Formats: sequence, C-alpha cells, structure tokens
Amino acid sequence: MDTQSSIKKLGVCACKNLRMTSRVLTQYFDKALQSAGLRATQFSLLANISYRCSSTVGDLAGALLMDQTTVTRNVEILRKKGLIDVTIGEDDSRKRYIKITELGIAKLMEAIPSWEKAQQHIENGIGKERYKEFLDILSKIQSIV
Repeated sequence: MDTQSSIKKLGVCACKNLRMTSRVLTQYFDKALQSAGLRATQFSLLANISYRCSSTVGDLAGALLMDQTTVTRNVEILRKKGLIDVTIGEDDSRKRYIKITELGIAKLMEAIPSWEKAQQHIENGIGKERYKEFLDILSKIQSIV
C-alpha cells in the first residue's frame, strides 16, 4: 500500500472523528450551560455526584470513564464554588468522599432546563431512533476497546 492511500484512510479514523465531534459537542453544551455558570464537564460531574449518596474520586472516575486527576481537578472547582463538600474518609484518610451541597442542588436545578434544551436539539436533529442507535453504538465501542 502506498503512502497516500494510507494517509487517506486516516479520514475515517474512529478516534479522530469521535474527538472532533466530542469537542464540538462539548463547546455546544458549554455555551448552553454558560448562563448557569457551569461547563459541560462540571454539569456532568455535579449530576453524577447528585444521584450518589457519597462517592470517592475513584468511584466518579470509574463511572465517568475519566482519569482520576481530571476528576480531582474538576471536584476542586466545584468545591471552591460551594457546590460540593469533600470530606476525608473515617476508615481510610486517603479517600475523599464527595457529596453535593444544597447550593449544588440549586445550581443543578438552574442548569437542567438549559441542558434539556440543548439535549433536545441534538436528539431532534438526528431523530429519536437514530439517537438511541447512536448511544448503543457508543456503548458498543466502549465495550470492545
């Protein structure tokens, strides 16, 4: 196979295309959530923290398929804003337990309508059935790699 043919194949690279789409989608949701003072990553993390009684950074990183250092950095931002509390584990002082605050719940409730509007725009844009297929495909990709 010649060099040009090999290079042309890169246009269909799953990683490249998914990263490009991810960046555009993140920017779209960042803009939608801007009025609530949250970024898409912070909104996602806050939502995940809200429906867990108490989580550790490791729990959140595993659930969100994120690196622990990235979660730690975002947890600190949310903590400084007063949206979450971080406590040291009684059984293991290396563990940090994270819990949403009342202010965090209020901020999440403020952001949800903007998120819903942005989410509906995406779902309506590609159609409900195709969106479900899209989620199934993403899940399949996660399971095979």
